[in-house]
Formats: sequence, structure tokens, C-alpha cells
Amino acid sequence: MAAVLLWWTLAVHYAYDGRWNALYCTGSGIRMPQWLESREPVYRVVSPAGYDGQWFHLLAHRPLEMRESAQFMDAPALRCQRILLPLAAWLLAGGRFEWVDPAYFSLILASLGAGTWWTARLAELRGASPAWGLLFLLLPSSLSSIDRMLADGPLVAAAAGFFYYLETDSPRAAWIIALIAPFIRETGLLLVAAGSACQALRRRWKECLAWMIAVIPFLLWVHSLRDLPGRTQFVWKGLFSSAIRILTDPADYPFGPWIRIVLHALDLASLAGFLCSTALCLVLIWRKRTAGADDAKWPTWLTGAGFGGAALILVNLEPRHAWDDFYAYGRVFSIIFLVLLLDGLDRRRPLLALGLLAPVAARMAAQFASPAWRILKGLSGI
Repeated sequence: MAAVLLWWTLAVHYAYDGRWNALYCTGSGIRMPQWLESREPVYRVVSPAGYDGQWFHLLAHRPLEMRESAQFMDAPALRCQRILLPLAAWLLAGGRFEWVDPAYFSLILASLGAGTWWTARLAELRGASPAWGLLFLLLPSSLSSIDRMLADGPLVAAAAGFFYYLETDSPRAAWIIALIAPFIRETGLLLVAAGSACQALRRRWKECLAWMIAVIPFLLWVHSLRDLPGRTQFVWKGLFSSAIRILTDPADYPFGPWIRIVLHALDLASLAGFLCSTALCLVLIWRKRTAGADDAKWPTWLTGAGFGGAALILVNLEPRHAWDDFYAYGRVFSIIFLVLLLDGLDRRRPLLALGLLAPVAARMAAQFASPAWRILKGLSGI
């Protein structure tokens, strides 16, 4: 947490003109409300579209007035259903405008710290060193939260806590995490599904029903947003259409030829590593079919399979969203990498999981190159 905070501080000072709201990655073509711009001049990145952190920034300042702010969002229904982080930041700040951003950054920082700690404890439960927990920060979800204030890092941290509490026989804590996870990001519903499926495998029908009930608050919340535009409508585009598009229509990077070659090679390696990881999560659940239903690791395996299955479904649909590029599929489905890492530690063979994660993590880390260079220039006085 100290290292992440140090990175933010240096990046803001040397790369973003001392403006902390640059961390939200607001696009140069994005219109923000006057009440926000007048009190907190928003730093604009070169990209016209920016990234999702900009919507969390807007919501965090006025979460109870989301309908008034909807006109400034690209997909209001989708953005507002991910209300937990913005609302929690607003509550932590006591509604004080000037405290909202520090509160939001603190929540991101705390979630990354919690995810690292839970991953370390999960490694210990597998007889491995707790130092493996530091790999949580190399997951694409964590890197994206550090880079752009996204909700994916907190969601994967919640998943790590979910796994830990179920493996240490604390189902109530795990149930509470599963209850709130969809409010971080809707893919948190897969934690509820894993908990329910696990109890069904054990033929504990009352517990299964209790887990299914955990989804009701989120469904009611989504229903309350039915008047907002911006709901996603998926249509079939062809088998593996999004992955094929990534292969046949590579990004046109505005760099020299050698840098473009390296980035395109990393893009291909990232896609290959992710597809293999997705397949392995599905193979894992098949391989574990003979394990006893009371094995505490079943929720972990089922969650990995759930995210793997979701990835293989979405790859055929349009709009592709989670399959836009390495940054999208890497962060949205990061739980796959976490599950494979935990399984590798359990079998004393973590190298395969590390090898599959490495190209995606390296490609994500390349996003830090520009601010890192400016930090080095600033520190060296160039």
C-alpha cells in the first residue's frame, strides 16, 4: 500500500501537474458538469474517450443525484449499478466535496492491501510463503485500479476474501462479501453463483437458498435503475469473433516501428496466455470433479470456471466490452489468473500460472511507462 501511494504521489507531482484527479483518466472529449469543473478543474488525458474511472469520479461526488448526472455518462444504467465504491467514498467523506477524492483513493488503496493480505493467507493455507500474496498487485485488475481507479481491483480483492473465509470456515463473512460484490461490479454475481452451486453439490438445500437470496438486493437495485438509458444489449457476432478481431485488426500504436512490433507481440502473447488460462480454469473444474463435495476449495474452483465460462460466452457477442483489448479482458477476468495461481501453489507447481500471467501483466505494466519516464526525468532534474 505504501508503494502504491508513493507511485501515485510521484506520478501526480511529476506527470500530472499536481492534479490528483488525473488518476481517474478523464478523456479530452468528455463533458463534465459545471458544478464539478468549477470546484475541481478536471485533468484531461490525450485520449478523447478516457476510461471508466471518470464515471466513478462523477458518481462519487453526488451519488444521490445520479439521475441528474446521467446526461454526462456514456451508459448511465451500467455505470450507476456499480455504485458501491462511489457511494462508499461519499459516505467516508461525510459528503464533503473536497474529501471525496481522498476517500475514493483510500478505498482503492485499502482494497488492494486487503486483496494482497487475503492472497497471502490463501498461500499460507496451501503451505506456501505468504510472500506470494504480493503477486496480487501484478494481476491486471490490480494494475488497472492503480493506473485508472477502476473497480476491478476491489472486486478481485473481494473474491480473494470470499475464498479465504470459505476455506477457513467463516461462511457468514463470505456471504456478506458475495452480497456486496455485485455492487462493485456486476460480475460479482458469479461469487453468489459459486456459493450457491457449492452448497447444491453438498445437497445442503437450505444453505443453497440462503446463498441465492444474497442476489436479491442487487437485482432490486438494478430494477430501480430501469428508467436510465445505457443498458447493454448483446447480439451474436460469430464464434470467437472478438478474439479474431483482436488478431486481424491490431491496434495502431503511434510509435516507431520497433516499439509497435514489441507491443503487438505482447498483445498476441497476452491473448494466447489469457485463452489458455480460460481453458485451464474449465479443465480444472473437470479435473476436480472427483474431489469430495466438502472440500473447502470448491468455491474457488467454481468461481474460476464461472469467469472462464463467461469469457468464452462474451467472446462471441457484440458489443464486446470485456473483449476490447488486453486491458479489457485482462482486468475483467483477472479472477481466472488468481484461481490458477492458487491451484498452482496447492500442487507446488505455480510456474505455469505465472507463465500465463506474465505477458498480460507485462502488457498492462507498459501503460506505466510514460508516467514512469516523466517521474525519472523529474527526479533527475532533466
